[in-house]
Amino acid sequence: MITRLAKVGLAAALSVTTLTAGAVASAAAASTATVSTSAQHVTVSQNGNYPGGFFTSGNMSASWVSAGTAALTGSTHFTVDLPPGVTTDGAMFYSTPYDYTFTETLSPDGRHLEAVLTGTRPVGKSEFMKLNLRTTPGVPITGVITVTAGNPNDTDPTGHISRYDLGTGSYLPATVQAAPAVTGLDTTTGPGAGGTAVTVSGSNLAHGMVLVGGVPAAGSCTDTACTVTTPAGSGSVPVSVVTPGGTATAPATYTYTV
Repeated sequence: MITRLAKVGLAAALSVTTLTAGAVASAAAASTATVSTSAQHVTVSQNGNYPGGFFTSGNMSASWVSAGTAALTGSTHFTVDLPPGVTTDGAMFYSTPYDYTFTETLSPDGRHLEAVLTGTRPVGKSEFMKLNLRTTPGVPITGVITVTAGNPNDTDPTGHISRYDLGTGSYLPATVQAAPAVTGLDTTTGPGAGGTAVTVSGSNLAHGMVLVGGVPAAGSCTDTACTVTTPAGSGSVPVSVVTPGGTATAPATYTYTV
């Protein structure tokens, strides 16, 4: 896994994508905005010059908006999943003022990207990360690109998933991920310096981010388990998993030893 911190020097590279007739993509395909049931709410969308037809490479923007009635706070987790034959070398992100941290992790095969944005995002704040896309010669350019978002303070699961079908060149209908459930931890103690491997078990954990004492823990999630490394901390703290479908807390706490 590769983890990188976004650099402010990327500003020039983040020019708004210009759509061409050869790459069918439209932000107009985003779902119609509705009033959220959560005061803090984030919604995601995507657009770009997607590969397809004569185009064997392209780029895309995964965008999000603080769409609630209150500022979005804490850590917001994003994922981008690419179909077989399509890869990226990472995301570029830039926003002002510099009152945030942004980290990204890219899978070795270049098809799964996770990013965490930590900071207060005012109501109406719109941001995006840009990804270059490459295709594998001989592999048909088909499949779905999926972008997701989740924030522990956002209790409204709508607007958290955006899907684009490369085969048909069209956006797919909005979906809502089922609410997660956490059933247990395989390890409940570890040193205050962090670095302990912990497996969180449950259901509907895909696209998840694990928080240990409210701090994101590095790792990854499948639908039934998240394997992470604890951050530094102290005392007994809750462990939760934040997904596009909501947030679930483990029945047991994690205790940092001296």
